[in-house]
Order: sequence, then structure tokens, then C-alpha cells
Amino acid sequence: MTLSALRRRRLAWLALTASLLTGLMALFALWHWELARGERDARQHAATRLNFYASTLNAELSRFQWLPELLARQARVRIALGEQGTSPAATAPVASSDERDAASDAAPLGSSSDLNQHLRRVARASGAAAIFLTDRDGMTVAASNFDESDSFVGYRYDYRPYFIDALARGRGEFFAVGNTTGRPGYFVSAPVLGAEGQPLGVMVVKVSLEALEDTWRQAGETVLLADANRIVLLASRRNWKYRALEAIEPQALDSIRAQQQFRGAPLTPLSRELEDGSLVLGDHHELAASEIVRLPTAAMGQRYLDESLASGPLGWQLHFLMPLRPLYIQARNVVLVGLAVILGLAMMALWMRERQARLGLIRREAVMMREINERLEERVAQRSRELEATRDELVQAGKLAALGTMAAGIAHELNQPLVGIRTYAASGGKLLARGVASAATRPELTARAAESAASNFTRISELSERLADMIRQLRVFVRPASQQAPVALALAPRIDFALELLAERITALDLTVEQGGLPRDIIVMGEQVRLEQLLTNLIRNALDALEGEQKAQQADQQTGQQSDASDDEHVAPRLRLSWQAWPAVTSLEGQPGGCLRIEDNGPGIDPALRATLFDPFTTTREVGEGMGMGLFLSYGLARDLGGQLRLADGASVSEPAEGSLQAEGAALGGACFELWLRTPASEAGHDGDGTGHEGIGHKSTE
Repeated sequence: MTLSALRRRRLAWLALTASLLTGLMALFALWHWELARGERDARQHAATRLNFYASTLNAELSRFQWLPELLARQARVRIALGEQGTSPAATAPVASSDERDAASDAAPLGSSSDLNQHLRRVARASGAAAIFLTDRDGMTVAASNFDESDSFVGYRYDYRPYFIDALARGRGEFFAVGNTTGRPGYFVSAPVLGAEGQPLGVMVVKVSLEALEDTWRQAGETVLLADANRIVLLASRRNWKYRALEAIEPQALDSIRAQQQFRGAPLTPLSRELEDGSLVLGDHHELAASEIVRLPTAAMGQRYLDESLASGPLGWQLHFLMPLRPLYIQARNVVLVGLAVILGLAMMALWMRERQARLGLIRREAVMMREINERLEERVAQRSRELEATRDELVQAGKLAALGTMAAGIAHELNQPLVGIRTYAASGGKLLARGVASAATRPELTARAAESAASNFTRISELSERLADMIRQLRVFVRPASQQAPVALALAPRIDFALELLAERITALDLTVEQGGLPRDIIVMGEQVRLEQLLTNLIRNALDALEGEQKAQQADQQTGQQSDASDDEHVAPRLRLSWQAWPAVTSLEGQPGGCLRIEDNGPGIDPALRATLFDPFTTTREVGEGMGMGLFLSYGLARDLGGQLRLADGASVSEPAEGSLQAEGAALGGACFELWLRTPASEAGHDGDGTGHEGIGHKSTE
């Protein structure tokens, strides 16, 4: 390995290490940024919610600030506390309303019954949880719940701060759990003063704040209210109430016990404050730090962001707690996205590097492939030209092979007219000589001889025309077909021509040609030479099949393989020609047309050959008896005429994509070819019910 290669490898490793360190630092910075952003958004949300909850709390407490002092001024309250000489006129203006209420009651004004009823009405009207009156010793003399099992009447509350502060400072406030009812509440109080300003007792209103807790709980948020000692007074989670957010000072704890503020609740720690100001809330914060480390993560509680706001009296703090786990999860997800981006960029960089390394190779391969493709294209073009030339030669060879096959029959047919011509010519010469010789002696014989000679010459002309037709057919098979435009042709004469050409073979086979379903007035569109060649090929193909079947039967008879019963069942060869017209044929581009069915009762077509039947060199004959070009040429001729040649099932005329119609008579059981040809629009209505036509040189049935 060269020095430059070692240097490149070393630089590559250094670059990779630097990239990894840079990526890790970027992910770490991304994690801190996302966590700080999430914490900032969470604190903004918490501040908004705290302001709302604080306003709700203050509004609820302010509703009852005036009520104790107002009740303490009423005359019936001072009368109940034993002040003598108090008259309704000496009381506050509101006393007149109280006196009217007292007048309606049966109890005297200022009696215990009167005051209890009055406090009940006020509690219900104001929504206070309870209202009660104590004397200067703290003994309850009247209460709104006087008739309940947990009534305040008869209980002493001189140890409560709201009683002490009301006598000492003229107003008292306190939150505690009721020793009598066991229900927590906010107590607000005011002193009841005598005529000379001396304290007679204390009027106390208890306010329940449990409705606020229900509101917090329904909102699905973590909210709690703590007093000056950081003991939870209200919370959206019930099991957090009366627990400390931090350790309580011994002096404060003694004061709480003396005031019986929480009715003996253990006041266990609820949270542990971390260095970043967040709280961890759980059930194990009273343990030492070394003990907490050994606890499972699930047992250590959940970590919260703590956002607080001073609210309410007595140094209360309203706390809005937000779990930090969602913020960490969000930061983790952002880091994962960043990691995915970094990995994607790294993969893209590696891919680009690999791509650059492969581009050179691809360019070199492209040059080589281009050269190879050019050579292959030249060879393919050359081979295609050779194949086209070979195909043309094969087509012409097929025509010449067909011409050779017909040579024997045509030679026989040519010999018969020539013999007739010689005979009629000799006879006509003798008749003319006889007429000239007897012209002087017997004139009547001259006219008779001239008439007989004319008849002979007419027969000679007919035989000559027949010879010309046969010779013309030789040219049909030898020369290539022309590209003439299709014209209207009568179909029946073209069929007759093909049958005449093959008349010797038809006679030799004793073949019955059925033309009952072939009208004589059928007009088709095409070219005469190609149509006659196509019909000759198809009929000759049927003759080949019938001839092979006949030879096979004869061979079986000679070898004794066929029983007498089977000889009785021998079926004579038959060939059926029928026509069915259609107004519009899909395979003929929607133009009117018809189907010429050529059906025989030979052995039929092997199903294995159906797929390749119209391919070149496909044949069922013995080696040397055919080249397999007949149906291939016929298929091409049908396409050249604008039609279609197909192998049918021998049961029905099936126009592609348009339906089927039963043919004339039962199926013969052999091969059945359908030749679809175009017809002029006026011929679309012809059907296959025309009369039969008797061919030349063969038997025809109707």
C-alpha cells in the first residue's frame, strides 16, 4: 500500500471521528434546547392557569369577609350573649329587619332558638358551610347546625386562632379541619362588642373550599394550595392533602398540634425539592437521601415543575405542578428526529461517495456496451434482412410446391380438352369437305354439313376457353399477388372455379359437396386472383384430410384390423360449404361481412396443433407430402383481402365478440374453417338459406 493511500485512509478515519463527535455534540445541544423550550412554554402555561385559579380562590373567600362583622352588630346576637338594656332602636339600622323577622317567629328575640334559626337562614342564603356564635370563653352558644348530630353548640373553641385573633385584633382567619364535624374549612371571625366596646363573644363563619378542589380535579390539572408552613390544604389529588411539601420546623409543628388544626393528621412529607427548583412527589421523601437512591425508580415518585403564586390570606401559596416526564419525552423525540436526520445525511454522504466511485465504472461500461450494442444491431439488421429474404423464398417455394402437387391433375384435364379439340376439328373438316362435294348434286346436304361443322367449332371454342382457365390458374400460383384495390366479386363463380380445378380429386374420392347453405347471389369484396387462390387452398386442404382418412381406412381393411361391423359403418366423405351474413363484424372494423364455412367429415385437427396451425411448416402429412405452407399462405391471403381466417369448433358460426348462430345441419365432425369476408353494404342482409348449386365434375346435394 502506497503512502498516499495510507494518508487518504487516515484522513478518512479522522473525518469520520470528527463527524461523529460533532453529531453527538449537536444532539446534546438539541436535547437541552428542546427541554428548555418545553419548560419555558410549560411555565408560561402554568402562570396563566395560576392567575385564573388565584382569582377564583380570592373571589370565593372575599364573599364572606364582611359577614361575621355584620352579624356581630345585630341586637339579637348581643341579647343572646346576655347584654342588658339593648333595645332594637339602639342597634344598627339592619336591626329593624331582624326585629321584623323575630316578630314573625314564636321564640322571643335574642333567645337561643331565635338565634339558631336566624343563623341557619343566613348560612343558607350566603352559601356558608356553618355560622356559629361563641361567648368570651370560647363556648358555642348558637350555631346554624344546631339540630344536627355534629352541632357546634356546647363545644369550646378558645384554642383556635380565629377566636384568639378576633378578641385580640378585631378579626380572625384560620384554616383547619373541624374537630366536631371532621370537615375542613376556612374560618373567618369578628368580635361581638357590647355597648361600651367590651368583647361579649365571637361570631364565626366557616367556608367550605371543596368546590374549588372539584373544579381543579375536573380540569385534569395538578393544583394544590399550601399554607405558610407549606402544608397542603387543598389539592386536586385527595391523598396529597394535609402533607408537607418540606420538613416542618418543630416549633411550627408544636403550634399546629396545640391548635388541633389538622385533627391529628400525620403531616408526612409529600415532596422533595431538587436543586433546579423542581419537586419530586411520592411516598418516600421522608427517607434519607442514601435510602432513596436504593429505591426503585417507580417508587421514588414523579418529578414536577413547580410554579407558585401567593394567594389568599395567611401567607398561602397556590402551586401548579407540571410533570417533567412529557417534557423529557418530547426532548427525546426531537433528539431521535435529529439523530434520524444525521443518519440520513450520513447515509446520503456515503451513497454519494459510492455513487461517485461507481460513475467512472459505469462510464467505462457504457462505452463498452455501446460498442457491443452497435455490433449487435448491425448483426440483427443483417440477420433480419436474411430472414425476410428467406421468408419470401419460402412463400414462393410453397406456391411452386402447390403447383407441383396440382400438375398431375391439370395435365389430365389439359389432355382431355386437347383430344376433344382434335376430334371436333377432324370431324368439322370432314363435314366441310362433304358439304363442298355435294353442293352441286344435293344442296340440302350442304346446309346440314355446315350446321354440324359450326356446332363442332363451338365445342372447340368452349374447350379452348377451359384450357385458358386452367393455364391462368397456373399463373395464379406462380406469380406474386398484385396490390389491386378490392372490388365487388360474385363468390359462387370463384368457388366453382376452385371445384373445377380440383374436380379430378373430388371424383376420385367420390366426395359429396353440400352447398345447400350457399346462395348463388353472394357478393364479396376482394381481388379475384387472391380469392380463387385462397378458396383453392382451403378446399385442397380438406381434400388432403379426407384422402388421408380414406387411405388409412383402406390400409386397415387390407391388414384385417377392421371388423365387418366397422365396414358397415364406413362413412362416405363429405364437404359442406355454407354462408352466414352479418350486418356489422367487429373483426372487420365494424363493416358488413359474412362467414364462409368449409367443413369436412375428416379426422379433424389435433388439439395440440391449434395454437400453431397457421404458422409456417405446420403440417400433419407424411414427410415429402407437404411443406406445411398452405394454411400459412391462406391466412396471409385472408388478411390481404381485409378478412380473417380462423379454425372453428365445427358447431356454430362464432362472430368474434358478437355472438354465435347455429350452422345449417349437424356438425360433420371434422375440421371446420371460417373465412370472414367483407361484403358491400347492400349485401348485409343475405343469409344462408339460398338454393344449392351443382358444381362441375362432382356430386352436389341440397
